[in-house]
Amino acid sequence: MLPFIYLLVIALSSGCIGYGERVELFWDIGTLNISRDGYSTWKSICVNNAVPIPPVHVTQGDVLFLNVRNSLDTPTAVHAHGIYHNYTDYYDGAEMVTECGIPPGENFTYIIDTTDQVGNFWLHSHIQSQLTDGFRTPFIIHEKVKPVTYDEEKLLYFEDWDLRSFDDQMNIYSKLNAKKIPIAYRMLLVNGMNGNVTQPVVFEPGKRYRVRVVSLLTAFWLKFRMPGHTMHIIDQDGVACNPVEVDGLDLGPGQRFSILVTAHDTVEYNYKYNVTLYANFVNPLPGIIPRYYNGPIEYHQNAPLKHIPDVEDNQLSWSNTLDLQARDGMPLLPVDRQIALSIKQFTPELNIPVYTFDDYAYNHTLVPTLFTALSMGNLAFNSSIYGPQTQAHVLHYGESIEVLVYSDNLNDHSLHMHMGEYQVVEVGPYGDAVANNRPAVAFQRSGPAPMRSDVVTIRSFSYIKLRFRVNHGAIIFFHCHMIHNFKGLAVTFIAAPDLLQKHMKVPNEVIRMCKLQNIKTSGNAAGNAGFDLTGLPQPLLVNHG
Repeated sequence: MLPFIYLLVIALSSGCIGYGERVELFWDIGTLNISRDGYSTWKSICVNNAVPIPPVHVTQGDVLFLNVRNSLDTPTAVHAHGIYHNYTDYYDGAEMVTECGIPPGENFTYIIDTTDQVGNFWLHSHIQSQLTDGFRTPFIIHEKVKPVTYDEEKLLYFEDWDLRSFDDQMNIYSKLNAKKIPIAYRMLLVNGMNGNVTQPVVFEPGKRYRVRVVSLLTAFWLKFRMPGHTMHIIDQDGVACNPVEVDGLDLGPGQRFSILVTAHDTVEYNYKYNVTLYANFVNPLPGIIPRYYNGPIEYHQNAPLKHIPDVEDNQLSWSNTLDLQARDGMPLLPVDRQIALSIKQFTPELNIPVYTFDDYAYNHTLVPTLFTALSMGNLAFNSSIYGPQTQAHVLHYGESIEVLVYSDNLNDHSLHMHMGEYQVVEVGPYGDAVANNRPAVAFQRSGPAPMRSDVVTIRSFSYIKLRFRVNHGAIIFFHCHMIHNFKGLAVTFIAAPDLLQKHMKVPNEVIRMCKLQNIKTSGNAAGNAGFDLTGLPQPLLVNHG
């Protein structure tokens, strides 16, 4: 492996994409036997033989050339979470959705243009085992001009960390009856290492800070507070909002915020930030779940710690996407078509639970969905050619879509949409939460300029309404960002396939990655002509009765 990460910044010549710098990053993906939480030692995914993977910083307009060497013994892929990819879907990193992945021993370059976006994003593998095992890091796109006035920035990113690798965990699960599966109580990593021994956040008196808070979690949620300091949210998931004061942030897997915090005027005291790692799918166990972490906010090395009395969570104001208004004032979209999806759970007798939207558990096809859309001509508008396991919905250019998601499931879910963001319009109760020992979700509707996001939490026994407009051709993967994606909770939106066919030219190197793995790059989901799905693995049709 390469001994270290190195980065080249080269000015882009005229005629190239973007209008900033060409930023080159070289990643050799492998594993490293290491303890990141201070308790367990096992093989973590590493880059250039080092963990944690360093955050990636660019400036709006830069074009990131991410050169990846796969030194693993299985395929890999890199997803730039939250990035639009305007007709470059093949760089989205969703294996067997928009590409074939990088086979072992091969090199591939992802090209990510940041012309149209700023904010907090992240880079991660879209293969569940690799994501859970540490293949994740923040990806920050800085504005050329600050959107608000502040003196400095701080970055805090959080990961949940198991006591064993994902594959080891699955091997244990596969040998047990689902009702006897042990709960995996995870630890928290802050900026890559044990959450209770992290480096201090250093504040200077009187300065105003932009604190970027990024959740790289895969299964748990977290609550973040800075007692003794006032927090104002100024953006979520790369979308600027009108400032809103809160006592704390409540983040699900994949969510990101920027907050403004003004330091105190003196160095008389030091403070602590608080993080609670929690999940509603496990019963509370004192000292185990929820887990509580504290990190130092340092004004002076020798200053005493300021004592601030604890306050119950229900007495505090927490971040809520529906309380935010988009700073650009984009109004509520109309509805041309509504797509209703119902989250279901099914537990086979001797297996781990399967989660689905409606009746089919998502599973990969034999041809990446993007290549089916590109190669099938007018049939690309017929959802059946994509295979029942994709639950494909074909969308037309200019349509305003409302996605209505119902969940009478015991678990919360974190719903992520690739290739853009949606307006978060409405939430409300669905089913009997109280009878199932879950808190009831109150009805709430957005304001006139709904906040847009690419990740939202849907609580158990609730519904949520999301809206977006089809403004270009794309393969939009919509899925739970927890392990439930691995278990089938996903659907695919085929947006304007005619425009995909008109505007997209797939690079030869993308095709080569497929050929090396004997994966077809044309035809329907089975790689055949027309509606012939012969050879396509039978999808899991879930009986919820």
